[in-house]
Amino acid sequence: MLTGLQALEATDWSKLHHAYGRATDTPNHLRALLNSDAEARKAALFHLSSAVIHQGTPWTATGPAALVVAGMMADERIDQGNRPVRLDLLSFLVSAAEASTPSGWSMEQLEQLASYNIDHLIDSEDENAFWEDEAADNAFFARSVLGCVAVTPVLMKVMLDGLEHANPRIRAGAAMGAVALAKVGSLRSDVTGLESKLVAMARDADTTDERSAHILALGDLGFAPLEFLTDPSPAVRICAAMAPALARNVGAIKELVDAVEYHARDIDTWFKDGPPQFSMRPRFYVVARVMERTTDFGQFASGAEAVVGITSKYCVDHEWGPLLVAAFPDGSGAVKTEAQRRFLGALINRAELWDPTFGNASKWFKKAGLPFDRHECERRTKGG
Repeated sequence: MLTGLQALEATDWSKLHHAYGRATDTPNHLRALLNSDAEARKAALFHLSSAVIHQGTPWTATGPAALVVAGMMADERIDQGNRPVRLDLLSFLVSAAEASTPSGWSMEQLEQLASYNIDHLIDSEDENAFWEDEAADNAFFARSVLGCVAVTPVLMKVMLDGLEHANPRIRAGAAMGAVALAKVGSLRSDVTGLESKLVAMARDADTTDERSAHILALGDLGFAPLEFLTDPSPAVRICAAMAPALARNVGAIKELVDAVEYHARDIDTWFKDGPPQFSMRPRFYVVARVMERTTDFGQFASGAEAVVGITSKYCVDHEWGPLLVAAFPDGSGAVKTEAQRRFLGALINRAELWDPTFGNASKWFKKAGLPFDRHECERRTKGG
């Protein structure tokens, strides 16, 4: 399978699409990655992250572009200048790897959908032709995913090579990508060796960020990182506690609940650059895990109050909005417990969270059965 510039030249990009149309502009962006022109490289990276992969969605150009980028990872020119792009390109390849395992679809289903003939639509001048036919739309999506699946062996080699890189952030990103690829049916035989490698790397990591990244990767791989629940670093402990295999482990749940209750303000500061698995504030992920793993809001009501004390209105979709719904799971808006009263009271005490011009909060109050009205909610906490 050709990679790098050879793959670029051998591909008919006019037959491929990205999020904004035909991928005829993609080759020049890919070539720019090896240039010394910083602005051209910046534009190329933006093209990859916004067009070739768009909000996690693959396109028919995604797999071929990933092959080109995979070959470029061995080219020293991507490390030139004041802004090396190796880490960015690895992030793109991780996205392509993740796109090869779409949730809810089997390989058999994808292959069946892809078999629908859309060749005439690919050659059509009507750029909307795919979306006007549901079967064609599904076939296009299936071909895009299968295009990513086809290149997974090449991507796995890049990730495994990346585990040996001198830069810890490259190693962390490569670990994340390798785990995503290990979930592909044809690569599942790599799981055992990858697990052993990541355990050793987590033990030997020099920084909290890298150890946390490898532990998160192990968790995603299905490993239960029990030994790291007693690590001296609270950052490492919460990453271990978030492993899906520890979802019912009492010690892991307590680690997460205590982190939110006693250290809500500090969680984000426990990391320097942060593991690549955290695309947002680390605190958001901890709060989400606590809600997933505790069935009684009273178990983490104190932690929920602590979050409200430090949050902002802009964090509503990631923490205090979901916490509000968790506090009122029946959607009635009736204040029945002391935990509900305390949490709603904590929100009421933060006047800046009740900005009527910021509409994101309204949907969460609606789900909880509450009005997005500070005075009315205050009345309810008093039994009105």
